[in-house]
Amino acid sequence: MIENQRTNELAVDRREETVVTQQPGYAATERVTRDVAAERRLRLFQIVRIMWTILGLLEILMGLRFVLKLIAANPASGFGSLIYGISGVFVAPFVGLITTPASGNAILDVTTLIAMAVYALFFWLLVRGIAIVADRPSARSVSRSVHELSADGSNSTTRTTYKS
Repeated sequence: MIENQRTNELAVDRREETVVTQQPGYAATERVTRDVAAERRLRLFQIVRIMWTILGLLEILMGLRFVLKLIAANPASGFGSLIYGISGVFVAPFVGLITTPASGNAILDVTTLIAMAVYALFFWLLVRGIAIVADRPSARSVSRSVHELSADGSNSTTRTTYKS
């Protein structure tokens, strides 16, 4: 016979549950405390990691664009056109913001530097906003107690507790 009973609602974000399993010669009690806030924060942490990865890739692309323009790389080459094509979409809102100094074919693309700073600031603000909304202390622990009766009448009890 397996019983599943909710013993205590500690808070909205924390739930405690006790499961009792009884069979002839065997009895087990398992108490599980779920911290819903911690589980939600873990999902948000994954989202934040993805956001930082996207920002990192974007910054690398725009950094390559800046360096290629600075060293006067051939924009008609395959690699140059790939980098300029992909990063151009992200730099486009900043084009014409200020004049671009050039010496010969080398260009100091300040608009790319400004775009890098603005995107970094935007992502930082977004991540901080998520952290403020989702930050709550948390923990999850499971304790299990197993009581066994052997055929010769001896008893043994095992208790296990772990946190995740």
